[in-house]
Amino acid sequence: MQLKLTPMRNSVFIGDKLPVRTNFSFDEDTELLWSGIRLLTSPPCQKDLQISQKEVFSRGIFEAGEYIREKALLIKNNVVPTIEKRDLAYRLQLYLRKPNPVNADDNIVVQKNQEILIKPKESSLKKKPNPISLTISGLHIELKKDVFKPGETIKINYTSENLREIEIRLLQKANLVCFCESYGRNCQKVEELPPAIAGDVKTKSNTEQGYLLLKVPEVAEPSHNYLWEPSEKEHWGLKYGDYCEYSLLVIGRKKSDSGREPIKFDLPITVQAKPIVEEELEADLFAEGSSGAPSLFEGVSSKFQKIFQVISIEALAKKELESRYKVTIKNTSKDTLDGITVKLSGLQEGLFETAPKLTGFNKWDSQEEKEIFYESKQKISAIVSIIEDNKQKNIRLQGPIN
Repeated sequence: MQLKLTPMRNSVFIGDKLPVRTNFSFDEDTELLWSGIRLLTSPPCQKDLQISQKEVFSRGIFEAGEYIREKALLIKNNVVPTIEKRDLAYRLQLYLRKPNPVNADDNIVVQKNQEILIKPKESSLKKKPNPISLTISGLHIELKKDVFKPGETIKINYTSENLREIEIRLLQKANLVCFCESYGRNCQKVEELPPAIAGDVKTKSNTEQGYLLLKVPEVAEPSHNYLWEPSEKEHWGLKYGDYCEYSLLVIGRKKSDSGREPIKFDLPITVQAKPIVEEELEADLFAEGSSGAPSLFEGVSSKFQKIFQVISIEALAKKELESRYKVTIKNTSKDTLDGITVKLSGLQEGLFETAPKLTGFNKWDSQEEKEIFYESKQKISAIVSIIEDNKQKNIRLQGPIN
């Protein structure tokens, strides 16, 4: 058995869909319990944290051969982007689980991993600038705005009384956020760090009135506050994120005859990333708003529908508590089709579908009829067939039980 995982891009923006191609090569007939694509990250404890997943194959039996499927994995808006400075990284994993013929309680798991870069969208980084004006104990500080870009110089106007020196420090506080059910906020792997000094400037003589210039480093990390929480109720209480905050620490040191306690206060500011230049992409069926994987054969669904014909759906004798059905489907085209999967599910009261069963065929010759069996404990009136091939052509057929 061989698995191959190929992202069609090396990176993806938050809110977009990541197109992925998967290849499954089975050397012999194989039973699968489940297979899908998982987006994983590793918190400081190094335990895998699953952010999202997309099913490729549900439970079923496959003939020996190659099966190629393309899927689109949605990167939801609450996903934290890659933060290289704190080793917050992601990988795609093609995951396959199959029965163990030796030990039924210990399934066989096969995995294939590929690193992926997740980027923030520019729209999520924008903040409207506002002026700052604050006076404390006779020290007045004024800024025309509170949003700056890396490499930009901050002009800080001041007036004061009875101060011998004014110092202003650019402070950065950044860290991971990781809460889990076991330790909550008290994760021992995330060390609480003091703010780092990213820049510093002092008055040389005149402290009564003037201005100071403080440059934001060219390599300054943009301000952000990302927090991911799972949507599943059973995982509530789990949080994973990252933040980066900046502030100006203003220190006014008094003259010797005015007391020794300096004046100290913080002014929060924002460091905004330089505009992100998104890669120019060709027509992309995975862009936001697309509901599924790209079809390389757009517009052929009606033709593909004519390729297959449900010949009959026959109820068989019951096996213990399960009803058994035989579905006969014919390839009415002139072509031999590769990597075909047929997913059968029952329809209850015309609304609800029962658990699916998947059958994979390496080849389906022209005019050949295939018999596929389905079992269900529920009372069903029709069977739904979803058929897909290696060219990503896809059809849904439905027929009543005879």
